[in-house]
Amino acid sequence: MIITPSIRTNFFTNAHPIGCKKVIERQILEAKANDPFKGPKNVLIIGGSSGYGLASRIALAYGAKANTVNVSFESAPRGKRTGSAGWWNNVWFQHFARETGNQHKDFLGDAFSFETKELVLNYVKETFGTLDLIVYSLAAGVRKNHETGETVRSQIKTIGAPAVGKTIDIATLSVYNLEVEPATPQEVDDTVYVMGGGDWQDWVTYFEQHGALAEGFKTIAYTYVGGPTTEAIYRGGSMGKAKEDLEAKARSMNQMLQDKYHGEALISSSKAVVSKASVFIPQMPIYVACLYDVMSHHGVHETILEHKYRLFADMVYGTKRLVDDQNRIRLDHFEMDDAIQDETMTLMNSLTDEDVMNLPGTEHFLTEFFQINGFKIDGIDYEADVDIDDLVERYKPEGY
Repeated sequence: MIITPSIRTNFFTNAHPIGCKKVIERQILEAKANDPFKGPKNVLIIGGSSGYGLASRIALAYGAKANTVNVSFESAPRGKRTGSAGWWNNVWFQHFARETGNQHKDFLGDAFSFETKELVLNYVKETFGTLDLIVYSLAAGVRKNHETGETVRSQIKTIGAPAVGKTIDIATLSVYNLEVEPATPQEVDDTVYVMGGGDWQDWVTYFEQHGALAEGFKTIAYTYVGGPTTEAIYRGGSMGKAKEDLEAKARSMNQMLQDKYHGEALISSSKAVVSKASVFIPQMPIYVACLYDVMSHHGVHETILEHKYRLFADMVYGTKRLVDDQNRIRLDHFEMDDAIQDETMTLMNSLTDEDVMNLPGTEHFLTEFFQINGFKIDGIDYEADVDIDDLVERYKPEGY
């Protein structure tokens, strides 16, 4: 099979397995180039197959020599379908991580369901006994209410007034206007249900009730604060309400964990990153492109792996923690530096649509967007035939 990018309404419907392998290999090489750090031994990552969750898994497996368990909902290859990038990311992580000599396990399923929680708990109890860390990095758009059977969908919308801005059409490589309508009160509630902190708290509570948390246990979830460019969506919109709920759940869990385990529940604000959702948020692709240009110019741009490695080595388990007045870890401090923000805004305001597409940062953004799915990676022959069945037979982990 010759695999070329299949893009539908700014969404990739396929992935390149060999490209995904290269992505994992690169992140692992980055992790190996850093100094090891003393951290957790047994880690559960909810949403560890891509993005910040995957980078966290690699940083902890290689930097702290941790055993890792990942829960993610992925599509396996079938017929002419290549399988999702996350499915292959899990396969290649398992392939490379055998060299760590530690144990790494993937559960493919609905992280929101009780059945998945029970399966993971049983595995953890039988294999490790207890967990030292739970990382919650789930980016789901849909959550089934297993009590009512209802399927609830999140909405990336504003509250009050619409948001209008520009985005990039990945298929045509052009800039176009995007308008996001205000959410209804029900849509806000649904977004909080799907993307808030309820499920994170359910995981921690479930493991705590079954005696599966170790002394000094920590848990961390990721948020984004951002600046004025994305304020209407990230903090002022339906997603902002979900982030507020996530942060409130951290505060409520933190006291319990302190009292029972001398542990803590943490929120970390990450820097802006290229994600599958980026192109559906007005101004976000333009902001990220300009931000990458500015941060690279000032020598403070980080890869996704560097970013999360620094989080755990320096701030979660190190002595260089930076927090704001809400006790959120501000790993995004380079992005939110006043000089970086001012320069980024100035650059954004000076660009025509044509300028945007010629910006080095835009090329960087687009390259990363394709690489999420294994495309546009140097050293990969994309004209070569890929025998997916053979790859599955040779590399799929036992029980995966």
